[in-house]
Amino acid sequence: MPQTTNPDVIQMLKAAAEDEHAALIQYLRHAYMMGEGELACEIEAIAREEMRHFWILSRWMVRLGGQPTTQRGFTDVSGATPPEWMQRDVAAEERAIAMYESYLTRIADPDLRADIEHILADERRHHGDFAHFVDKTALAIQQTPASAAPVEPAPGLPAADQDALNWGVNHEYAAILQYLVHSFLTMDKDEEISSQLMTQAINEMQHMGWFGEELVGSGAELPLTHHPLTLPADPQAMLEADVQLENETAAMYGQFIAQMTDPGAKGVIEDARGQELYHENLFGRLLKRLKPVTSPAAAPTTKVWTVGTLKRKA
Repeated sequence: MPQTTNPDVIQMLKAAAEDEHAALIQYLRHAYMMGEGELACEIEAIAREEMRHFWILSRWMVRLGGQPTTQRGFTDVSGATPPEWMQRDVAAEERAIAMYESYLTRIADPDLRADIEHILADERRHHGDFAHFVDKTALAIQQTPASAAPVEPAPGLPAADQDALNWGVNHEYAAILQYLVHSFLTMDKDEEISSQLMTQAINEMQHMGWFGEELVGSGAELPLTHHPLTLPADPQAMLEADVQLENETAAMYGQFIAQMTDPGAKGVIEDARGQELYHENLFGRLLKRLKPVTSPAAAPTTKVWTVGTLKRKA
């Protein structure tokens, strides 16, 4: 096996992490476009596994002296029907399988190889799942009676409600990435903080799902961008940034709620706001552990977002 240096391995892991990030977003998008149902839940479960792969790869990047990446690889948003979406996901898995198989010919470290082999086994299983989903969705279309009444277009959301959900998806996407990166960077410094950040990233992914389903169900497109990230290197600065992010988010959701009228959209924003307030409290408690007991509590500088700034932030 050829000798591979740490910088070479880090570059390989970076490329793989960017592809896992892309798969996560591509699969979530397809799950939301499917609407509620068993198939959508299965695709979301695969997306969560891709998030776990992203975590494994980023952990190795940090361990080898690199920095985690928040860049996203190729995300295929083409296709107009469920079978076409599933075909795109089959192709994504084929690219991933080929990539990881090539990595195993170049990586000697037995522990890293074991993790790559574990990810590769997942990707092979995902490939089979998506190939089955192609057939399943195609069969469902074939079995739809020709005489079936055409599906009425979904009623659009009021502007304030759609603005809230769009902003929420952009925010939750950013929170997922910010908390994941903070988790990678604190894993060798404080295991509890790292674990809690990973857990809350998963919770933010749930919020993104709520908002995405409401948007797609109303006939709107799912945003694929995120708000800016705050990624300091020091654990205390990370948690301070996370407390501030949750404070600003809860305040922004409160402003949206006051203007929203659609019951479904308003309900998911209200639910998410309650959980953001919990995250703010949790991160505050973790932050206190890092500070000397005698030091005065420093109030974070809070930048207040308003609905009026929405178009500049989106």
